[in-house]
Amino acid sequence: MLTCLPEEQIVQPVRNKYFEDLVYSKAVAKYKQSMEKRFEARDNSYVLSVLSYAVTSFYNSELQDARQAFTAAYKVDDGRIPEAAKFYQWLQVDARKVYRLSKRERELTHLYLGLVYLFEDNLEESLVEFKKLRQHDQQASELPLVNFYMGLVYEKMGQYDDALIEYSGLKDMGFHGRHSSLNAEVLVRRVEALRDGTAEPEADKAELVIHVDHQFMGSVGKTVVYADGEQIATLPPYVDGFEVKLTQAEASREALQDAGAQATREGIRFLAELLAKQLFKQDGAEIADVATEIAFGEENRNKDTRFWSYAPVAVSVVRTEIPVTTSEVRLEFFDREGGRIGSARHPLTGEHARAHYAADVYFVVAGLAGEFYVY
Repeated sequence: MLTCLPEEQIVQPVRNKYFEDLVYSKAVAKYKQSMEKRFEARDNSYVLSVLSYAVTSFYNSELQDARQAFTAAYKVDDGRIPEAAKFYQWLQVDARKVYRLSKRERELTHLYLGLVYLFEDNLEESLVEFKKLRQHDQQASELPLVNFYMGLVYEKMGQYDDALIEYSGLKDMGFHGRHSSLNAEVLVRRVEALRDGTAEPEADKAELVIHVDHQFMGSVGKTVVYADGEQIATLPPYVDGFEVKLTQAEASREALQDAGAQATREGIRFLAELLAKQLFKQDGAEIADVATEIAFGEENRNKDTRFWSYAPVAVSVVRTEIPVTTSEVRLEFFDREGGRIGSARHPLTGEHARAHYAADVYFVVAGLAGEFYVY
């Protein structure tokens, strides 16, 4: 008599519900390879891979690589290929008209370059990059991040009047009161005390800035900060969506470009249809459609869908103080409904440090994308 043995059950490993760390090294390697492959494949949007390599290197604390990549990206966008090729030799053979960065992508490039220089304790070059951003923006947008970081750099350079202008701008944007992660009133009072020589040094405290980039909407929630296990601050879901606006002149120019492209498209279609009627003695509408499609190469799809995928949808930042004896900062991340999604530890010093110390400030940066999560 045959007996049926129970089928052996396969036990699937259970993945933790929350991620336990943020690791960027795999993404760095992927985008380093991607930017060269896209270039070789004649993909004119390879500059976007350069930006993704730059920002993942930035998160991974590889500041020199991040600086080179961000610099190369905006020089390519400017058409200054020989200058960009100083960083990546393979760019020397490129004379193509490549994908043009959007205004937001361009300004984010200068923002990150300014942060790289700041973390390298090069305040002068940091300020140069923030000023470049301002020049491109022509005061069209209100960008709290720019006011905050420019104010911080001016403060650390001892240019207190300039710092007060930036922090006052934050106050005008509504960043004041004890519930704000960037309490402009506190920042203004601090700088006024430094300017007037009445600031009292706190030898037992160290300054800390936490900067969190949210790469997709599912990660946009509060961030709770712990210093050696003690909760010290909470970042709101976002401080700045980096909502770059067009000036009237820029909007008019873009409208004219779109209108010119439409006129060119209609002109090609008209000529193709006319030619078809003369040569093939037929209506010609179908041939005209084909000719227009060939001439523009699916222009709409390429124009509308290509973008820098790692450009954050929102950024949050807080400036606070910690005991000088603090050895580690831990960040806990939440989604917009308040559900915990994960955490990451950031030792401040030592061989495994994941923080930058510059201008007497510790800077901790986190980028939130599913690719970085370690369960």
